[in-house]
Amino acid sequence: MASGRSGGPRKAVSNAPLSTRGLPACEPDRACAWIEKYCVVPKGSGAGKPLRLRQWQRDIVGTVFAEQMPRLAGISLPRGSGKSTLLSAMALHAFVGRGEMGASVVCAAVDQRQAEIVFKTCVRFVELNPQLEKRIKVYQDKLIHPASGSELRVYPADPKSLEGLDFSFCVLDEFGVISRDTFEVLAHAQGKREQSTLACIGTPSPMGTDSVMWSLREAYRANPDDTSTRWIEYAAPDGCDVDDEDAWAIASPALGDFLHADALRALLPPKTSENVFRRARLGQWVLESDAQWTTRAVWDATCDPDRTVPDGTPIVIGFDGSWKGDCTCLVGATIEPVPHLFVIDLWKPPANNPDWRVPVERVEAAIEAACKRWDVREVACDPSRWQRSISVLAGRGLSMVEFAQSPNRMISATKSLYDALVDGDITHDDNPDFAEHVTNARAKDDGFGTQVKKVTKHSEKKIDLLVAGIMAHSRATWLASKKPKRAKVYRSVA
Repeated sequence: MASGRSGGPRKAVSNAPLSTRGLPACEPDRACAWIEKYCVVPKGSGAGKPLRLRQWQRDIVGTVFAEQMPRLAGISLPRGSGKSTLLSAMALHAFVGRGEMGASVVCAAVDQRQAEIVFKTCVRFVELNPQLEKRIKVYQDKLIHPASGSELRVYPADPKSLEGLDFSFCVLDEFGVISRDTFEVLAHAQGKREQSTLACIGTPSPMGTDSVMWSLREAYRANPDDTSTRWIEYAAPDGCDVDDEDAWAIASPALGDFLHADALRALLPPKTSENVFRRARLGQWVLESDAQWTTRAVWDATCDPDRTVPDGTPIVIGFDGSWKGDCTCLVGATIEPVPHLFVIDLWKPPANNPDWRVPVERVEAAIEAACKRWDVREVACDPSRWQRSISVLAGRGLSMVEFAQSPNRMISATKSLYDALVDGDITHDDNPDFAEHVTNARAKDDGFGTQVKKVTKHSEKKIDLLVAGIMAHSRATWLASKKPKRAKVYRSVA
């Protein structure tokens, strides 16, 4: 792991023990006092001054370093609460503060970059305190305390690299997006020592009920008397408005201290996604079924019911096709920096008719008719189940462009349309089906970005017009910026 350091320590260190004078005997109070005695704020507000734990931080430290330490400790905090710094301070205390001989402390996180943040903070704690610096050897990816034979190592959360660990204390950062395999490897590494603790910290997971963070939370809530597991959660009250600053203060104990309210105001929806804001800033669990992609108010704000698209106008068509159950639809988008989206055609499955099938020939005829009416530069289409029709239409001279609805493609395209709605860089017709499909959509965030999904797989609330609109908008804005030559061939867009 790159840290800018050489492979060996900078100089010889002392084997003299650290002073424990004045430290309380009670372990929770002792841990807090040790951190305040030996840790210096590494950056930001108060940098270079002794770390003074707030009461809420003392509650967390005291829960983890209880007289009977838990095997598993989960901590849920909104962003901006100094999670990584607090986690690093606890790791350093477990490393040299408890006086354990042969302590093995592991710092792990979702990836190498995040793991390095925790480790570098531990290194800065050592560098900023002369007593620690005299006694701890600093290597590229580890700290060694020769007097006790203890070590602190950093690892990215790769299950293979974590196999075979025997830790006394492990901190796991960004717990909300850790894979289940990683968590289970670390959890099952315990048992070789009489005492070992896995302390996990993060914000509510974008993966919702599929996350290990949710599983640990629910396990604790089901059995709060189980002393082997502890859970601490800071969150705004359910049902609060996103702009309720009293709710912000409940969720973020650092607000008004080293977290500034103006930074949260600058991120208020619709400037950012409401679902992400609730998770990241309010500490709330937003489950997929509740995570609306956008509101009717945001959609209506860009409606232009009086605009028409004259015949011959250069456009892109987004084509979202189904065989049965879902809708099949065509959405047009004018090729310009601020495109106009409009519904060309829609085929709905009739209620209580499971035998209904999409009229394929009518769909093909509608696409051809649209290409005769407007200057259709591309028909952006997902080839799934419509390969024959795409080939037929391409053979008739239409520019059929493959737009596979893969995560990589749809995450970027979905964000582009969302940003355009928020910034007012788009208009659309007042088609009621279009509005319904948009507000039916739920945001699905997998940690890499947001896609739109139905409430449930078999939900009757359709979103197909929105999907077609996302495809059309993505290609229209690209063509408006690139102005490529027209090519009437079937091709794939990576």
